[in-house]
Amino acid sequence: MRLSAFFSDPGVVPLDEALLWVASLRPGATVDVGENLALLDTWAETASSSDVEGLRLLVYDRLGFHGDIDDYHQPANSYLDDVLRRRQGMPITLAVVLLSLGRRIGVELAPIGAPGHFLVKELVNGSLLDPFDRASEQQPSALAARMAALGAHLDLTEALAPIPDQAVVARVLNNLTNTMVQRSVRDLDWVLDLRLALPMRYQDPRALAALCEQRGRLDRAAEILDLLARATEREDLSRRAHALRARLN
Repeated sequence: MRLSAFFSDPGVVPLDEALLWVASLRPGATVDVGENLALLDTWAETASSSDVEGLRLLVYDRLGFHGDIDDYHQPANSYLDDVLRRRQGMPITLAVVLLSLGRRIGVELAPIGAPGHFLVKELVNGSLLDPFDRASEQQPSALAARMAALGAHLDLTEALAPIPDQAVVARVLNNLTNTMVQRSVRDLDWVLDLRLALPMRYQDPRALAALCEQRGRLDRAAEILDLLARATEREDLSRRAHALRARLN
């Protein structure tokens, strides 16, 4: 499976392809991964220049991509095939559009998983770009104020460091999880199945265990808590795992 290869052998499967495979797994979906990748290839060939300005003109002016301000958290904003078709999304999926087309035309960008608002960084000069606002340049001081307002007291250098493509997919799945929990818990199970198949280093184990418990997967919740207990030497987590297993009897 290409999605498994994406996580097990970084660099073999590109980010855009991995997210298209994620979208293809949702119930009732028919996603032609190759056709969507070919569409990105075709768009890239029409870029006016191989720099950030050429990328910005292509994505926002010629293709008309924009942020969804009407229904920000709808699932379609996390499915890359829908984002490419509708030409709108949330910051993280619009960032993937920038990254994907940038890689095709020779613009070196990296994903930045800043708390509360996903960004991309231009590697040549270090500029931070906001995909939700026409790839406008963002000042680190303004981002620090935004994080403080969110209660995220993180080291700015750490928060603005590039993250691996695998962490981008994990964050998209986390966004989908939050959307499904709020809108339709019954539609959550395929996302949970996929998250349980991912390496644990891309997960929040306690949140994932709580989600498993909520969906009645007590054995998996206990398994995750046991792993976390061994890693952190937390006896309370071991006791919680034991209590969950007791409910299975």
